[in-house]
Amino acid sequence: MVLRALILSDIHNQKITLENILAKTKETIKKPFIVLIAGDITNFGSIENMLSLLELVSNYSSHIYFVFGNCDPIYDMDKLQTSSFHVESNPQCLEGVTFVGFGSAHPKINKKVLKKLKRNTEKVCLLTHVPPYGTSADLASLNKHVGSREIKKVLETNPNIFLAVSGHIHESPTISFLGDCCIINPGPVTRGNFAIIEIDKNYAIQGKIHNIHEMK
Repeated sequence: MVLRALILSDIHNQKITLENILAKTKETIKKPFIVLIAGDITNFGSIENMLSLLELVSNYSSHIYFVFGNCDPIYDMDKLQTSSFHVESNPQCLEGVTFVGFGSAHPKINKKVLKKLKRNTEKVCLLTHVPPYGTSADLASLNKHVGSREIKKVLETNPNIFLAVSGHIHESPTISFLGDCCIINPGPVTRGNFAIIEIDKNYAIQGKIHNIHEMK
């Protein structure tokens, strides 16, 4: 198994930049691949606005997993009818990996879901909007850590989580580690950022953060 993923965050309704990233990755990334979106798809837009952006991404991949950010219409979540999967306390499995998430800038941790996942043997990818506290993914201006202590605790107490994807902090694109867990904040699509990774059969991760404005 090699699972390839395009990782996006903080699109903030920048449709043209998103289209450019999708067109470029279509040329360079081997198929099939999944798309992980760590929230702020819209910029305080409507649920229809969010749907149009997700439909755009769906032209490039049949497996899209996302969480809501603080700039998304989370109050209308039940109205979002799409082939993409929101994984907010809603685990989805693919190729031996369970994808689950907790969105918004103040995530509500579903302990029942975590307890169930902990009993399973499958590896877990945790998708959040806010990054874990005290990592290179949550450094805001003046090198101040502004991430979630709860998310960090979730990672430290759930060894089956091997990959944590987040966004929110635009200043801190990173691929780093917290223990054995790979932490990825691709940086915002608004600045042209995205990440491409490969997960091998041993759940080892290789990848890189790219910027569409720096690519030929």
